[in-house]
Amino acid sequence: MVGLGVFNGQTANRPELNDQQHVVARVTYPLALGKHIIEPGLQAYSGNYVMPTDLLSAGVKVRPDRSYRDQRVAATFVLYPQPFGVQAEYNIGRGPEFNPSTNTIETKSLTGGYVLLNYRLRFAHHQLYPFLRAQYYDGGKKHERDARSYTVREAELGLEWQPVSSFEW
Repeated sequence: MVGLGVFNGQTANRPELNDQQHVVARVTYPLALGKHIIEPGLQAYSGNYVMPTDLLSAGVKVRPDRSYRDQRVAATFVLYPQPFGVQAEYNIGRGPEFNPSTNTIETKSLTGGYVLLNYRLRFAHHQLYPFLRAQYYDGGKKHERDARSYTVREAELGLEWQPVSSFEW
C-alpha cells in the first residue's frame, strides 16, 4: 500500500503562511503469518513551517521569513491483536525549536516514538481492549509558543470498549 499527499503544514486550524505545502508519503504492507497479521510501514514528510507571529514572545529572535525546515521519517510496526497486539512507531527529524541560550528559534533535531501493548477480550457481543502505552519525545513543539523544547516520557493505562463493530469508546 502506498500513499502520497500534500497538506497545509501549519497544523490544524491555522492558515497557510507561505503558500507551500508539506509533502507526505507512506509505504506499508499487511502480512499474514499463521493466525497473526503484522503490518510494517515507513513514512515521511517534508516542508517549511512558518512560525505564526501570535506564537512568538517579545524579544525572541527568528529568521526574517520565520520559515523553518520541518521534516520527519518514521518506521511503524503493528501486530494486530489475536488476542495479544503491539503497535510501535519511532520517528526522527528536524523542526523549529527554541534555544534558550541564544533566545532564538532554530531548526533542530527531534526524535520520539511510542509502544502500545493491547489484548482483545470478547464478552458476549462486546470486545474489550485493555492497553498500556509508553511514549517518548525529545524536541520542539512547533504549535506551541516559541516552539519550546520538551522531553516527554509518559505512560497510559486504559481500556477500549467496542459494543458493536462500528462504535468504540
